[in-house]
Amino acid sequence: MLTISTLNPVSIVVPVKNRCELLPNLIKNLSNLDYPEYEIIIVDDCSTDDTKELLKNYPIKSIILEKPVGSAKARNVGIKEANNDIIALTDSDCLVSKNWLRRLVPYLNNYDVVGGRVIFCDDTEMKFNPFNIRSETVLSKNTSINFLNTSNMMFKKEIWKLSGGFLNYRIEDLEFSWRLLKKGFKLIYSPKGLVIHYGNRTPLQNIKKYLQYGKAYSKIAAIHKMSFSYKTDRILDKKSIFDFLYLISLPFIFLLSSILFSIMIINILLNISVNALSIFLCFFLIFRLIRRIDILFKIYKFTIIFGIVNYSLIYLFKRKYKN
Repeated sequence: MLTISTLNPVSIVVPVKNRCELLPNLIKNLSNLDYPEYEIIIVDDCSTDDTKELLKNYPIKSIILEKPVGSAKARNVGIKEANNDIIALTDSDCLVSKNWLRRLVPYLNNYDVVGGRVIFCDDTEMKFNPFNIRSETVLSKNTSINFLNTSNMMFKKEIWKLSGGFLNYRIEDLEFSWRLLKKGFKLIYSPKGLVIHYGNRTPLQNIKKYLQYGKAYSKIAAIHKMSFSYKTDRILDKKSIFDFLYLISLPFIFLLSSILFSIMIINILLNISVNALSIFLCFFLIFRLIRRIDILFKIYKFTIIFGIVNYSLIYLFKRKYKN
């Protein structure tokens, strides 16, 4: 177990945008850590809600940006303004354990970057989350985890300077980790210092998120010639095959049901045509499909094909609705 004689001061950097409903709990959570000395830096990326006014009520360092720059550059701004040599990162929709800093900071004696365990409250995202293993892992290209998550990451400010900081990709933590690995820095994952990630995205927002991930991953994989490793994961099992068969059978079941139902009631009560009922059922099926669309995230495993497929879908949808 790693030990440290003194727990050096830490700067916690959190980018936010339109999170005023989450800020009170976030700041309260970060203000009650079991750690001797640290500062909290909130970087507001041009929020359009009451975030700016709310930050005035708290005795923390807040940075209000004049124009939106994205989470990656917002983190860079906060790190640049940090007073301490150790930087800890988390997200605005996260809550950290009370001993978060105390459990992870000592690893920086022997490693350049450390990342801790992240638990997602969204069941689907939790299944795809590589940060829930219970063993320590020194990162490399071929490990089951080969990047660290910015919702639970710590490093020395000097490492950030030498690396050039975060680049403005949708998955900037992946690119940052791969860049550090290629430069020879030592990264470690530890199942300590727990962070709870409270996702509140709608199904449509999830689709947008994965489209952005696919685009970013295609670029990053081409630049760094690396890819995710899921060697220990089973992509298909009996339950997933059953769920898939069930999903593709639904259109046929509902189409048959709509025809029978329409024949029964068309001359009795509602005078609804088969087409009208079919349209309603199609919308219902689309809604169910959207709720399960996250499986694409696993099947394509963030490959370049993922980006191509999603952009093809966007093109087809735009073409269809344009006509």
